[in-house]
Amino acid sequence: MTDLVAEADSASGILDRRYRPAAVAIFTTVALAAFEGMAVSAALPQVAADLGDVGLLPWVITSFLLASSIVVVLSGPFIDGLGSRRIFRLAVVIFTVTGTAAAFAPTMAIMIALRVVQGIGAGLLLASTLSGVALVYPQHLIGRAFAANSTVWGVMSVAGPALAAAMLTYLNWRWIFLINLPLGLISLIAGWRTLPGPVEEASVRLDVRGSILVAGLTTTLLVALDAIGPLTLAWLAVSAVLGLLYLRHARRHAQPIVRLEHLFAQPYRGLALGTGLLLAGGIAVSSYTPLYIRAGREGSTAVTAWSVLFFSIGWTAGANISSRLLDRWSESAIAVLGFAFTVPGLIGLAVVARSDISLVVIFALLCLSGLGIGFSTNAGLTLLRAVTASASIGRVTSVYQFARSQGIAAGAAMGGAVMLLVIERQIGDVEAVRQVLAGDTSGELGARIPDAVQAGFAAAAATGAVAAVVGGLMMLRMRSYLAEARARRRAVQDPARRAEWSDGEATT
Repeated sequence: MTDLVAEADSASGILDRRYRPAAVAIFTTVALAAFEGMAVSAALPQVAADLGDVGLLPWVITSFLLASSIVVVLSGPFIDGLGSRRIFRLAVVIFTVTGTAAAFAPTMAIMIALRVVQGIGAGLLLASTLSGVALVYPQHLIGRAFAANSTVWGVMSVAGPALAAAMLTYLNWRWIFLINLPLGLISLIAGWRTLPGPVEEASVRLDVRGSILVAGLTTTLLVALDAIGPLTLAWLAVSAVLGLLYLRHARRHAQPIVRLEHLFAQPYRGLALGTGLLLAGGIAVSSYTPLYIRAGREGSTAVTAWSVLFFSIGWTAGANISSRLLDRWSESAIAVLGFAFTVPGLIGLAVVARSDISLVVIFALLCLSGLGIGFSTNAGLTLLRAVTASASIGRVTSVYQFARSQGIAAGAAMGGAVMLLVIERQIGDVEAVRQVLAGDTSGELGARIPDAVQAGFAAAAATGAVAAVVGGLMMLRMRSYLAEARARRRAVQDPARRAEWSDGEATT
């Protein structure tokens, strides 16, 4: 055992020969998932033109997100009990087969049904690969491995749209789904034996009631946030009731699907809520940057299309820089440092969005905001592994990813709701924005739309900054908790300090 530990500690990088097959499996899967998310959005107009039922078109995306966000949290106990290897195999097969089948979908209804099943595969993939990273690599390489995940996403944010555009121009939308087959086979072959099995022998019993409550909570939240309107408060109320029912259930169940300590006990609480709010703040702005550039600043189609890159570039750079800083700084310090980049970036966007400042400044602030998110999310994943036993890593990682997913969804909804509310109050008709998006700025209303969109974007940025500040306070509280825990351990280990620490505790 000592020789194995020494060998792991001597590994020079994440592509060391001992980890290369697992790296190929994990990063190929990440690339496939990243491409899928970007390319399917680009293909939606062609899908609608070919299959019809345009009213159902949004559910091509929404059904996928709904299924994956539910499954990612439900898969934790199965990863701990069966191992990430088995779940990975199942996930790749589901994702690849249903993705390929979607290329032959004859109707929109069948397409959506296939996307639901593919979303199940995506949720299993996300949970198994994140857990796989935490279990495959030694502690000193985990930060770099998670940074590599972000790098693959960053590369695909550039290559994905270009590849999708070529397919849609010279082939058709069905090839967007057919590419699942070769990439899925590569990933499956590479990861068939290389990802780890169960850390400990454990029976897997599904918490049926808890799973139903979590699925219902996720579904009602997504419905409430996906279509802001008169029924939003009602859906949120249903979500709150389901949440309370789950809390009651989890306290009574021996093995709930989501253990409360993995979400509400420190340091998990600070990591989950802090990171979720940070992502909500960043996504509230980045999701609507193209609308701001096109309708608010009357940017060209090319500038609008590529405006999403700067946030992704910052995120990727932050993840990679943080992985290097982990050699010298603690994970919690780097996680807190990320907020010091993102919050000023969002505040800067709120201040300058209504001016005629160069778009270069806007893109730089977006990059700064993404940089901080890269710092915090990468350090958070590394810290999560450091404080969690291997036997529980599947559950804990799934809960953390669930919190991240909810932050992303909430940010997109929050930013859109605030932006549209401001636009409607200024011009009275949100649908009029289509006029500018089509390139028509004639008439009195057309001239007022850019100012309204700028004001809406500034308000969304300000709202995002508030969310990020609250998340930063939660992350600081987590860091204080870790500092106190370290002090207690030192006091126990050092007899000379034990009495001093006990006296200090007695006076507080």
